[in-house]
Amino acid sequence: MSYRKVLADRICAQLALSTAVGRFAQVMFDVTVVIFVVQDLHRPAAAGLAVLLATLPGLLLSPLSGGFLQGRNLTAWMAADYLIKAAATLGIAFGASAGAGGIWTLWGLALLSSLTSAFGNVAFRSYVALSLPARLRGAANGLDSMISGLAAMAGPALAGIAVTVFGGRHSVAVVGAAYLAAALVAAASGRTTPEAGGEVGLRSAVEAVRGILVHPVLRGLTGVYFLYQVAVGVLVVSLPQLVSAGFGAAPSWTGTSWSIAGALGIVSSLAAGHRIVDGVERRYLTIGAVLTALGLAGLLLHSTVVWLAAMFVLLGVAVGPMDVGLLSLRQRLLPDTGATATLAVSASLNMAGYPAGAMVGGLAAGLGLGAQTGVALGCALLSLALCARLPMLPVGPGPADGATPGASPRAAESSAAQ
Repeated sequence: MSYRKVLADRICAQLALSTAVGRFAQVMFDVTVVIFVVQDLHRPAAAGLAVLLATLPGLLLSPLSGGFLQGRNLTAWMAADYLIKAAATLGIAFGASAGAGGIWTLWGLALLSSLTSAFGNVAFRSYVALSLPARLRGAANGLDSMISGLAAMAGPALAGIAVTVFGGRHSVAVVGAAYLAAALVAAASGRTTPEAGGEVGLRSAVEAVRGILVHPVLRGLTGVYFLYQVAVGVLVVSLPQLVSAGFGAAPSWTGTSWSIAGALGIVSSLAAGHRIVDGVERRYLTIGAVLTALGLAGLLLHSTVVWLAAMFVLLGVAVGPMDVGLLSLRQRLLPDTGATATLAVSASLNMAGYPAGAMVGGLAAGLGLGAQTGVALGCALLSLALCARLPMLPVGPGPADGATPGASPRAAESSAAQ
């Protein structure tokens, strides 16, 4: 019933839909652009830089972007982000070429698509944290985690289908059309400004970063999830070789393994979102970290494909407690002012763990499969150790049951971040 109540909030439902389409488009962007640049333009070196430019600048600008969103219409700026991404992606589809000018066009448009990423990434989470009644946030967080899981699992497959049907260049255009659809859904959500305006500039951005680093729980929470994402990033790089050399399985088991984890992650996210309540978030994070460590430790025991599948069942089930625990605990710690900026910075710090892990996995490739898996396991164990060090938080009073969507309930809560 809680998921039905979340989706009964029209703004929340439309923001969730826009977020889902946008996340699918982002996953498809990475796949289709790489295939297009490698197969059609024959410039593989340019593909990697294009994906980096489409990701990293937005992460670096998130403190400024989060501060900018305070006091502004979240849905309008979410739509603006997706419109910019749509224009940039369509520009890549029809403007990039193998010549020097075409490659610079590719890189420039990839950079442009990244600059406003925080607007699209934060809008739904900010609405959940600041406008939904506390009793519905767990379910909304489960929905958020499920959307990410679906995009990660089905996005590459959809990208592959688009490339097969439309070809490399036009498959990128399909992604641009998806971004446009996400923008239209966001724009139709209606105006929502859940937070009073604040100072915008470098000083406020520095304060947003400092607020996370000096707060013992937010700092620890960032470390927990960053290390977890590092472990995942290392595994993504090492898995193809692990499947073939370690388990002696067909290459198709790489995709099968991630599909198993993705499907179980969706189920565990919905289950965790339905059951989580204030005060148990650390327990959820610990369960997720333990399951992740067990799954990675099991991969060190090269056995049969059945064993491989079993370890990815553990890794998939871990996703729900980790994601929902992170989102729920972070929402309880948001300050009364500057909450959107805090969300933007925290999300970016967490997301940075994945590319860092992929880089570490690549650097460790020459050391052998055991070393790569061992690095991933080490990060998971460090994440678990940080879970144990997270301070226990008292359960504060939530907003009244009659809180209406669009009105911030944070004034009715005792924020642990103050």
